[in-house]
Amino acid sequence: MSLAEGPPDLPYPKLPFWDTVSLSYSTYFRHFIDALRASWLWLIVAAVVTGFASWQQWSWMATMLANLKPGLPLKMSRPSEMALLLNLDNILLLFAGVSIAVAWHRLMILNEQPGFSGGNVATKDLWRYIVMALALFLVMFLPMAAVMFPTLYLLQPVPGPAPPPPALFLLLPLLFALYAVGTFVAFRLTLLLPAQAIGDTSLTFKQAWNRTRGNVWRLFWGVVVTTMPALLIAQVVFLVGVGPPRPSTVVSEDFVAQMTAMSTVFAVYYLLILPIGIGFLSHAYRHFFVAPLELP
Repeated sequence: MSLAEGPPDLPYPKLPFWDTVSLSYSTYFRHFIDALRASWLWLIVAAVVTGFASWQQWSWMATMLANLKPGLPLKMSRPSEMALLLNLDNILLLFAGVSIAVAWHRLMILNEQPGFSGGNVATKDLWRYIVMALALFLVMFLPMAAVMFPTLYLLQPVPGPAPPPPALFLLLPLLFALYAVGTFVAFRLTLLLPAQAIGDTSLTFKQAWNRTRGNVWRLFWGVVVTTMPALLIAQVVFLVGVGPPRPSTVVSEDFVAQMTAMSTVFAVYYLLILPIGIGFLSHAYRHFFVAPLELP
């Protein structure tokens, strides 16, 4: 029986932060073959599409810089075909991430072995997951947008060299505060994602909100600790191994090849380490809605 069926005001145990983080990493390495099983096809497709899109982007940039005339302004507008290709690549990476996430949630919570990589794209659980992710994004963004867009419309600068209205600068702290509130609410509800992945459609927003009371910082920092270190390690490895680009090389074919390879490797690497952070949400869901995680 799901703990979500109990009264929402019971003093449920708080999420054991470091134990959940440690469990997220340990289960990832223990089930690394399953991570490959869930992602191998996406890794190949992402490598091909990202490699092609990145080659087009960096080749265009190198050509534009090589043909730049002294004293003329730099034109950064990209061809529409390239913009479409880059957007399609980003959508592909997001969709691949959702497919891997759903498979990993089901493995961590239901002990269901991943099927054929990408085989869950036609399942209701995956599309419910996408709808819920969009809903949480709107929860995070709409409070800020509800103030930002009307205000920017009303404070449109008059034609000419007049400085921006002072109210525009006063608006920034308010927008930041509203974004922080939206992020707080979204993290309180973020465990609705693993619920959708395993088909737990009975879990409501109210139940998720009540059950995670007093745990928003644990959820926030848990996601940070299980995602950012691996990304930072990749950045450090790149800077140490390759070094920052030099102005004399940005128009060369070697630079284009180097940046294309880096973009491709990063896309594959992102999909491969994604289950670590997804695992944290899975274990947190199990703690709050299945059975509290036992401390060692």
